[in-house]
Amino acid sequence: MAILRNTHSVCPICLKQIPALLESDKDNVFLRKHCPDHGEFSCLVWEGTPDLETWTSNRFPLAEPEDRPPETCPEGCGLCIDHLQKSCTVVVEVTEKCQLKCPVCFASAGDGFEPDFYVLEKLLHDVHRKAPGAILQFSGGEPTLRDDLTDLIRLASSLKFPGIQLNTNGLKLAQESGYGQRLKEAGLSWVFLQFDGLREATYTTLRGRQLLTDKIRAIDACKEAGLGVVLVPTVVKGVNDDEMGDIVRFGLSRFPVVRGIHFQPISYFGRFPEPPCDEMRLTLPRIMRELVAQTDGMASLSHFRPSRCEHERCSFRAVYLVESPDKIIPLTSEPCCCNGRSSDEGFQSSVESIRRRWGADISPKNCKKQEKAPQEMDAQAEEAFDRFIRLYERGSFSISAMAFQDGENLDLERLRFCCIHVAAPDGRLIPFCAWNLTARNGRALHRHR
Repeated sequence: MAILRNTHSVCPICLKQIPALLESDKDNVFLRKHCPDHGEFSCLVWEGTPDLETWTSNRFPLAEPEDRPPETCPEGCGLCIDHLQKSCTVVVEVTEKCQLKCPVCFASAGDGFEPDFYVLEKLLHDVHRKAPGAILQFSGGEPTLRDDLTDLIRLASSLKFPGIQLNTNGLKLAQESGYGQRLKEAGLSWVFLQFDGLREATYTTLRGRQLLTDKIRAIDACKEAGLGVVLVPTVVKGVNDDEMGDIVRFGLSRFPVVRGIHFQPISYFGRFPEPPCDEMRLTLPRIMRELVAQTDGMASLSHFRPSRCEHERCSFRAVYLVESPDKIIPLTSEPCCCNGRSSDEGFQSSVESIRRRWGADISPKNCKKQEKAPQEMDAQAEEAFDRFIRLYERGSFSISAMAFQDGENLDLERLRFCCIHVAAPDGRLIPFCAWNLTARNGRALHRHR
């Protein structure tokens, strides 16, 4: 056992800040910590190839000096002067209501509170002032349950956020004709669509009912409206971790309307079926390796890069040009925010990259033009350079993943580099994983406080 890093975490029972160690055991890395009141805890955080040292740049050392967060972190969150990254995306939760009762839910949504429009109007102005240049995400609960969502989007559009994203289960898009068009006309940039797989059994397990038909109808509605879609699977070992390659292929078959896949391995906060164990953890390197295997090498480990903005142990991404659903070309030359970039440069680069990839203009006529048969398009492109330009003009497709932290694996070094922040009702901007953090008994650190 070798110590890689001294850091801090929280006790998963009382949520108090405690010292922690990153320790390697052969090919695996564990976060180990001791609470004087509740004992020892250990959690798998990295697993196999690519190994952590290779993956990590000099922005995030694996050895001394020890990371020392403020004593009030994370309970006193609100982007203190010790926070090390700006807001790349700010999440505004417009309702706690949801028409589903998913066994797996970040927000434990269902029947709940819904803030008044004028409260949210003030909050949006506050977010714009505190996080200039950030992408805005409307979330919940299920935000489409608000009758005034288009008015909120129109207001956000008038404030000139560089991108406005809707996080949704897609049911209203699927079931209400013209709804997607109204969202687009109000100023929505793209849709983050909950999309867990291509088997109804997956939805029954994770969402409590069969939903695949509605998911496909929601994508079709976005296509008709000219809205780009990012598919967002919550991945659970033994449920849908064997569907990742099929989800990628499905997304490519729906390109350019589907702009990418953003995998989210299950994190144990909010509502979840059972306490976590290492055997159920899906680490970022395991997801990368599974994507390579399940796409038959169409994706490669060499394609994946750490984040431009947040901590490198939080996420990965790969960006591709799409020649056909079974032929993609990696854009591996895109820089990340490591290697000397300041937090300002990383933030600006990340926002622009997201806006360009996920917020590309997707109009019905462009989709029709771009969906020519590959052989017809090949006949039109006589030279390699022309072919590259033609593919580039279609836009890119991304495969990414975000490993959110919970009470078991929370590393405060990672949290202090978080660039995805939730706008609390009192106006504070709180890192996403701190906002959703819950103890083993379900007690929340920030939500509903």
